Amino acid sequence: MKRKSIIPFFVLTVLFYMAANFAHPVTPTLIVERNLDSSLFGTAMAATTLTIFLFSPLWGKLCAYIPTKRMLLICGVGYAIGQTIFGMAYSGAMVIFGRVFAGMFSGGMITVSANHIINVSPPEKRAQNLTALATIQTVAGACGYFVGGMLGTISVEAAFAAQVVTLLSCGILYFITAQDDTPFKVKPEKALSLRDANPFAAFAEAKKFMTPMLALLFIMMVFAGIGYNSFEQCFNYFIKDQFRLGSQYNGTIKAVIAIAVLIGNSTICTYLQKKTDTNKTFFPMMVLYTAVVGCIFIVSGFTPFVIIYVLFSVINAARIPLIQNIVASRATPENSNSVMGFYQAMNSFGSIFGALFAGIIYAKNPMLPFALSFASLVIATLFGGAYVAKYKKAKKAE
Repeated sequence: MKRKSIIPFFVLTVLFYMAANFAHPVTPTLIVERNLDSSLFGTAMAATTLTIFLFSPLWGKLCAYIPTKRMLLICGVGYAIGQTIFGMAYSGAMVIFGRVFAGMFSGGMITVSANHIINVSPPEKRAQNLTALATIQTVAGACGYFVGGMLGTISVEAAFAAQVVTLLSCGILYFITAQDDTPFKVKPEKALSLRDANPFAAFAEAKKFMTPMLALLFIMMVFAGIGYNSFEQCFNYFIKDQFRLGSQYNGTIKAVIAIAVLIGNSTICTYLQKKTDTNKTFFPMMVLYTAVVGCIFIVSGFTPFVIIYVLFSVINAARIPLIQNIVASRATPENSNSVMGFYQAMNSFGSIFGALFAGIIYAKNPMLPFALSFASLVIATLFGGAYVAKYKKAKKAE
């Protein structure tokens, strides 16, 4: 079957990731204006990532049975409903419920999008398209922060309304325009059953594809997820709480990040993908990533703080496609959907603890979440080093 151009899919994905971030810059404002507990900035995100963690392997498994364009429609609608609940929340319980509901489907969008790319891309274009997807996630997300921040100057409700409408529209347009990936994937031998709807059963499937090398990568991703989310969630609330800045500042900083990431991923990341063995070269990125976070403890003032955050975001955006492609390259056509679902689950597993602990320990000392981020990234880097050492040993034995 002839492969369709993937450009329309990427255009819609830009809109989706922009919309997915409309609410983030106004979330601190929502918490403050509605007199909710400050720890909700962390616990609400932890609730989201918990459901992403639980359901990502299931979404990955379902990708083997159901056309991904249909799943993108389901996830777009579900995500919009969850954010509607969140935007209407005036209690902590309603915030958590909305974020849990949204998390089930936002994780689906992330997992299904990656699987769609893998399924419909020619083998020689897969790494390039995965890099494009990861770049879109960060750049469009940052642009979405900017738009959401500007909408937040009107009202919190304006940002949520724009988000819900755009998410619904993206889900529908994905279904109408995306290529049916059914001809390009291996059909499972057994039919889909009710047991397959159990997210814990999907985790059990991991034993069928897990290898020592994948295990090292997944453990590294867990600790990197703790480090990333502890820093990211704390920063967004920190500049509102400590510097008394409005949502437009969050959005403007994200716009700067969008430009920097676009330049970085189109140059450095592309070069590493094409000219180096990424099984080795991702490791220096991890070392640099950790070092940048460590710098937060030797600077003071708003401007150095923001510069570190921009560098942190750019390096994170560059390392993601490298690791994502390494994981995808260790999958087979038969298990690639499940492997990528598990990949997203491991990202979310770390994010659960990063967001949750950041929210809890922030009240003790606003710098503690950054200490947690640094410690977690040090551990992640050590596991990355173990992977590289094992990889080099295996290459020598060939």
